[in-house]
Amino acid sequence: MLRKKLLRDLWQNKIQFVSIFLMAFLGLFIFAGIDAESNGIGISTQKYYDATNLADAWVLGENFTTENVLTLEQLDSIDYIDRKQVVRAKAIDDNCEYDMELNFVDTLQCSYPYLIEGEPFDLAKDGIWLEEYYAKARGLQVGDYVLLKYEGLEFEEKIQGLIIHPEYISYSLSEESMMPCYGEYGYGYLASKEYPCQDKLAYNRLLIKKNPGNILSDNEFKEQIKKALDCEDIIVLERDQNGGIEAIASEKSQHEAMGIMFSSVFLLIAVMGIVTTMTRMTSNQRMQIGTLKALGFSKTQITFHYVSYSIVICGVGSALGAFAGYQTLPPLFLHTMQPIYVLPEWNMNISIQSYIAILLAVLLSALVGFLACKKELKDMPAVTLKPVAPKSVRHFWLEKSKLWLSLSFSTQWNIRDIVRNKTRSLMGIAGVAGCTMLMLCALGCRNSCKNLAKWQYEQLTIGAEKILFEDNVSKLKKEEYKEKYKGQLIEEKSCEFRTDQMIKTGTITILDEGNFIHYQNHDGDEIELPKTGVSLTYKMASLLGVKEGDYIEWHIVGEKEWEKTRVSTLYRAPTGQGITMSKRMFEEMDYSFDPTALYTNMTIPQYVRDSDNVSGVFNMNQGKMDLDKNMEAMNTMVIIMIIAAVILGIIVLYNLGVLSFLEKTREIATLKVLGFKTDRIRKILQQQNIWLTVVGIIIGLFLGYQLLDVIMQTVSENQDIQTKVYFLSYVCAILGTWIVSVSVNRILSSKVKTICMVDALKGVE
Repeated sequence: MLRKKLLRDLWQNKIQFVSIFLMAFLGLFIFAGIDAESNGIGISTQKYYDATNLADAWVLGENFTTENVLTLEQLDSIDYIDRKQVVRAKAIDDNCEYDMELNFVDTLQCSYPYLIEGEPFDLAKDGIWLEEYYAKARGLQVGDYVLLKYEGLEFEEKIQGLIIHPEYISYSLSEESMMPCYGEYGYGYLASKEYPCQDKLAYNRLLIKKNPGNILSDNEFKEQIKKALDCEDIIVLERDQNGGIEAIASEKSQHEAMGIMFSSVFLLIAVMGIVTTMTRMTSNQRMQIGTLKALGFSKTQITFHYVSYSIVICGVGSALGAFAGYQTLPPLFLHTMQPIYVLPEWNMNISIQSYIAILLAVLLSALVGFLACKKELKDMPAVTLKPVAPKSVRHFWLEKSKLWLSLSFSTQWNIRDIVRNKTRSLMGIAGVAGCTMLMLCALGCRNSCKNLAKWQYEQLTIGAEKILFEDNVSKLKKEEYKEKYKGQLIEEKSCEFRTDQMIKTGTITILDEGNFIHYQNHDGDEIELPKTGVSLTYKMASLLGVKEGDYIEWHIVGEKEWEKTRVSTLYRAPTGQGITMSKRMFEEMDYSFDPTALYTNMTIPQYVRDSDNVSGVFNMNQGKMDLDKNMEAMNTMVIIMIIAAVILGIIVLYNLGVLSFLEKTREIATLKVLGFKTDRIRKILQQQNIWLTVVGIIIGLFLGYQLLDVIMQTVSENQDIQTKVYFLSYVCAILGTWIVSVSVNRILSSKVKTICMVDALKGVE
């Protein structure tokens, strides 16, 4: 009997229960979809790392000897070590030269190349194992020969296999583009005996596999390596400091955070919907509850019956939402990530978190359903069978004031209704706020990412092109380029930063005189860098836990000495987190200024681009386009969020409108009897909706900005993205929510015409 009653009640209250179903559906749709995508990325990368036995750390330096390897292998924290020589060379094809990074491997116990085609990598064999994308772009196959050029020496190698490698999960060897252009450059693996200048072979990479029992922190491990080698001019990188590995891990974390935050909004609204719906239902079915008690049904049976409404609706909605999200969202996101990251396979896999989320949604809805109907279940059958006594209505403070008499009837009527139905009103505000919040957050994500290119290439860097010099170019020649192209010279190098708690790797930038590079504080105001001390980026300061006026230790990679300098000022930089100082101060610290690049507003001719002095020319307009292209995954997220926001607004407002209309049917009929026209009554109802919408929009704008700011903090350590929302986005979020609210309200207010006066006004039977 209770089962039939359950089905009948679900049908009779279908609008309210459908709205709860859809909220639960959307919540798990987004959570499970993003979870399947982010968890799939985690599984895909981990399988890749396991299949290639990826190293745990890398030591970058010069001329690592066998003794160095033996010394480090004596440490308890290290299991074994490989070494290799990594050089930048050229691959020649049809008289064109392409950048090629060659790895000459001495031993191979970890970080194996992942074989796509051909023979497995073998140190005993001649030839090269070439990166797959480059080979396919040049029409090369296993068994073909590739012509290589290094330090003026040309040599030919047979292609033994096509590979990819986790150290190059996302990489760019070209200095002319920020986006990966796989096929325009590549890398290869060879045995060290293939090195063309054997008398000059000097290994510059150590690949470390840590002991599984290692208990040292990253900071302690790095210090141990440097102490064991008695060398400070090396750099030790952990896995999370590899550019590509860190980038894909950061993207995974960012998607996870967004999935949790957005899903929470829908599930919160679903819970509030359950509270409103179940409270109203149990109140209306008070006499039915008394009848069930009189017929012998226990309190437990009746309680479970009403709780089962929440369990069924929320459980079915959550399960179907998780399944639909798994099938729909991962392919959309993975499609936008595949051009950036190189993986042997892309998986999508729901983690245990999605199942826990479904269970929590069901348990929470059951708890809320129980609390909503608890009041009607505690009385004895004799009491429950009687109609509930009318509530004693007390006038609140506004009704007792003189101001109340100056208000119009419609205003008085709506204020009373809001005060006496606080839960329903709060849920309406929450629904509108959620709609506005998601819209603003979605548009703000796009604004922030669009602003990144403008911020970097129009405000901070105003040059048209950036000439990147080869390492062997003399300082005099670089000065000639400066005079000829009227530019500003800078030196950029890798740098390590140290505090008592950690060591971070970043960049140091030294500026010559010029006006091509500008700096801003946290508020976006342009600042001048001080003449003393160093200037540190906000992101690096946050990572190191330092503030303006503190001292930090740093040293340039390749230099032995650590410097301790006061942080004179903090500035924001979208990329390249680290420190900046003037050429004058740099030279006062007994360093030699050796520029690595030149910013200029002039167009660089082709013969300069092809010059042996220039490794590449970076075009600022191309950089802006590359950044925009890199945000395609964000565009997909924006579209999904806007659609979800509209659905949220429609469902919540329509559901509340129906509930409100049903509860006010008697009052509306009374107004009709008193002579109020239908249009006047509709305006009264719409007025309340406008009030709640305005309050909800204001709250939603604030919450949307805060949510966006949290999302922007989840980017990688090397990036700092300003939280930016354009005025037009505020307007669109407000108008979008307003249109949804007003449209739903007009539909609901039209139901005034459908009220049956006899049914509405007849007494309680």
